[in-house]
Amino acid sequence: MTGVTDDKRNFIVAGIIGVALILLAVTYFTPIWWVSLKAPNYPPEAFPDGIRINFHFNGVFNGCKIMESDEVQVDEALNCVHEMDTINHYVGMYPIASGGPIERVLSQFLVSFLGVMLIGFVCRKKKLRAVLMSAGFGAIAVWMSMAMYSEGGVMMLSDGYRQALQSSLDLDVEDIQKWSGIEAVTENYRDTMGMFFPQQEVIGPKVANLEIWTNGIVIALMIAMVVLVIGASVSKLFYWLLVLVPILLPVFFVIDYAAWLWYFGHNLNDMGAFTVKPFMPTVFGQGKVAQFSTHSYPSIGYFIMMAMSALLIVAAVMRKRQLEDEA
Repeated sequence: MTGVTDDKRNFIVAGIIGVALILLAVTYFTPIWWVSLKAPNYPPEAFPDGIRINFHFNGVFNGCKIMESDEVQVDEALNCVHEMDTINHYVGMYPIASGGPIERVLSQFLVSFLGVMLIGFVCRKKKLRAVLMSAGFGAIAVWMSMAMYSEGGVMMLSDGYRQALQSSLDLDVEDIQKWSGIEAVTENYRDTMGMFFPQQEVIGPKVANLEIWTNGIVIALMIAMVVLVIGASVSKLFYWLLVLVPILLPVFFVIDYAAWLWYFGHNLNDMGAFTVKPFMPTVFGQGKVAQFSTHSYPSIGYFIMMAMSALLIVAAVMRKRQLEDEA
């Protein structure tokens, strides 16, 4: 009877984790957060949402739409990412695409990493868990290495990342198709940092540091894969980390988002047309900067992420009770 009960519990936990994995994948392709600037020179008739941008895991995308009008015919919506960059540069703020360069290029591998962790959590048998996690992490390691370091590796990165890259650099796909992932990161960063403030003596060292950090995090991820495979096979602590880390993904996102906002507001370039004191941009809610009102709120992807986290909490509680009953 106990065996039947355990089988049912295992099936339920696996089902919940399966749904959570689907939500995790959906989250990657949906906007997580949105930001909008509103001002009198952007009338609501033409810009009902103001100058709006959408944050995804793999890039920042235009949130402006074409407004139908009998008086004016427009074939393409205003690129509000570029518009917001133009507005921000007057106070010395760097372009949005210069933020989170490592997170964006590695996002698909990080999300896959979390997926393998959840698969490992579902598996009760240690040897099978080690095999499944080794296979999953091994595939990610090969994929990541080829994308980041081989010629043309950028084409192995997500479509969204490449679209954001091409939009930021104003290039066609033919212009970037031979780049490695590392080249994509550094060239995008170099170009965006110098878009309004072409100070090569400042930009050069920053690009070099970015390359070092990117390589370091790639290596750290590979080490983490090995540690998790071994640790989850011998330690209860590591086993519970397999579900705890994905549960905290919404928290990690907000922390990273807020940290980058702080960076942008506290690293203003002196070449800006107007001098303002360092400030903390609005993380959540409404704010005010000069004549602009700012709006920053979670989008549908964040709520999907929260739903994923809630499901994982339920699965973790069920697994905990199951293990307690077996003790």
